[in-house]
Amino acid sequence: MEHGVSWFSFLPGFRQLEAYFAHTHTGALGGTPMLQHVAAALLVALVVLIMSSRVRADLDQAPDGGLIPDANLTIRNVFEVIFEALYGQMKSIIGPECKTYFPVIGTLTLFILFSNLLGMIPGFTPPTDNWNTTFACSIIVFLYYNFHGLRAQGWGHIAHMANPAGTPSGWFLAPLMFPIELVSHFARPLSLGVRLATNMVADHAVLGTFLGLLPILIPLPFMLLGLMVCVIQTVVFVLLTMVYIGMSVQDSHVDHDEHNHSHTASAAV
Repeated sequence: MEHGVSWFSFLPGFRQLEAYFAHTHTGALGGTPMLQHVAAALLVALVVLIMSSRVRADLDQAPDGGLIPDANLTIRNVFEVIFEALYGQMKSIIGPECKTYFPVIGTLTLFILFSNLLGMIPGFTPPTDNWNTTFACSIIVFLYYNFHGLRAQGWGHIAHMANPAGTPSGWFLAPLMFPIELVSHFARPLSLGVRLATNMVADHAVLGTFLGLLPILIPLPFMLLGLMVCVIQTVVFVLLTMVYIGMSVQDSHVDHDEHNHSHTASAAV
């Protein structure tokens, strides 16, 4: 299909709606009109919702409570593999409190992964090759980890930016460290959004070029490469999200563990 055209373009009234938005405004970051990406994002959200509901229904109907996986390859098995690996990684980075953050990180994982994979289907545009989509995800991550940092540490989350070492002498460098840490924090959503969008734009462009040359056999290696890019970019985005959450709440976990350790030692004495 030509640039700017997808299967959504054949829906009744879609071209008229797209022309209306093209004349009134474009995406917040310019580029192609974002209606194609909005439609693709809604499709991904619908697919994830349907598949998640199916998995939830299978778990409710399982006689063993879902402890034993299905014998055949099912959606439930795929989700269990993804979430088991995700939870294990979260536990190693964030710690035992990771279950608090699992719903949001799990939702981001499914949305970004399926959004990336949608671009592998000819005639569809991945929502994640548009900066409006990727920055929406990265801003959510930015607000989420700062919220939990403030929840867990209070104003200590802000004080940690001024004095990362946490020592009395570290406050002498606070006028220098605080602006640096502040810029570093605000650069995180920018780097997350740009990295994901640019990689998906490049992947979709390469795949579209070779599909246009010869749609048989030749594009297969590039489709496998594109599949790797889709998975790797999802993993990178999610891993960085875990790291940001872990860094924002780790001080409170350390203090909590030290308090428990001292309480246990005093009880033993």
